[in-house]
Amino acid sequence: MEKKHRLLIRLLTAVFCLALLLPLPVSAADLYFTSVNDNLLPLTPDTMPVWSGSQLYVPYTIFDSSTNSGIDLGLYCSYNRDTGSLAFMYSTSKFLVFNVKTGTCRDELTGETYSARAIMRNGRPYVPVNTVCSFFGLEWSYTSISQGYLVRIKSDAVVLSDAKFIDAASGLINRRLREYNQSLNPTPDPAAPTTPSVTPPQNEDDPSSASVRTYLAFLCQAGGELDGVLDALDSQGKYALFLMTPQALEENSGLVRRILGTGHSIGILAEGDDPQATRALLEAGNQILEQNAHIRTTLARVPKDQRALLESEGWVCWNETLSLSPTDTVGAGTFASNTLRRLEGRTRTTYLTLPGTANTGRVLTSLLRQLENNHFVVSTPLETRL
Repeated sequence: MEKKHRLLIRLLTAVFCLALLLPLPVSAADLYFTSVNDNLLPLTPDTMPVWSGSQLYVPYTIFDSSTNSGIDLGLYCSYNRDTGSLAFMYSTSKFLVFNVKTGTCRDELTGETYSARAIMRNGRPYVPVNTVCSFFGLEWSYTSISQGYLVRIKSDAVVLSDAKFIDAASGLINRRLREYNQSLNPTPDPAAPTTPSVTPPQNEDDPSSASVRTYLAFLCQAGGELDGVLDALDSQGKYALFLMTPQALEENSGLVRRILGTGHSIGILAEGDDPQATRALLEAGNQILEQNAHIRTTLARVPKDQRALLESEGWVCWNETLSLSPTDTVGAGTFASNTLRRLEGRTRTTYLTLPGTANTGRVLTSLLRQLENNHFVVSTPLETRL
């Protein structure tokens, strides 16, 4: 009996250890399901809620009764891409307007302004769920579930409590999850006719045979020369991280609002002689951000020898793969080609650092195009994904 008992313990231990080695399923990742009242919306990667700073954002269309069939919150929205104006209307008594380009939010009827902003994600405006719900008298909740997280927006017409809704919708949540997984990894239809094709063999070690996730960061000591950089990013639909010193954050509040309002991320450039001095710069930068843009950040660029310590304290530190600086004499195409040669052979995530200068703005469009053509996919830097 004792021998069987020991054997059982060993077996359970082996199973437990094997479970630790297995990769987490998609259902355990940071998936955000969204429901409006008692209706669970489809789960798609381009409409999922996202965090920016300490605010949870959702696509503005979630509130629009004209686009959510069968779900009526009494809100109607319009978005003017040219002016960046995003208007929320509720009957004739409430009228909330976000301006994506200026990073402002105001009550159009009273003129009162709010410390909130809309951001761009996946080519569409996202709005802070707490601000919109508070303004229009709606409720919202954020609940951890076994498949990820559930964000629920509720009006007076809601029937089920959160607990009862999660229980009642468990089957549909799992179905939404399966549909989501299938959309990421579509299975060919075995009944569909196949057309033979000849594909040239690819070297697995060749970086051109697979996409390499690439993040861009711009170092901003002064900040006054970023217009060209921002224009190039906007024209190509790409997003980047702007690392700014506390002084640059303080002296360029309008530029900071443009950066945040167009969907980019901001971090603090803090290079103190020791950890104590760096912490002081980080806190100073966050105080300025909080005062001027009503957010805080955990993104930072710090001295290499202080990175591990500050990361243990919760900072997400930029760890560059390559740092380059274009000169006045180099052409845009030449700079882009030279950058690709420096990145040749990279098969893992790439972190490219550039100065926030007029020269960078001049060569950036060409660089972005060549990166994309050579399978370096420029990704959106977030505090939860770097």
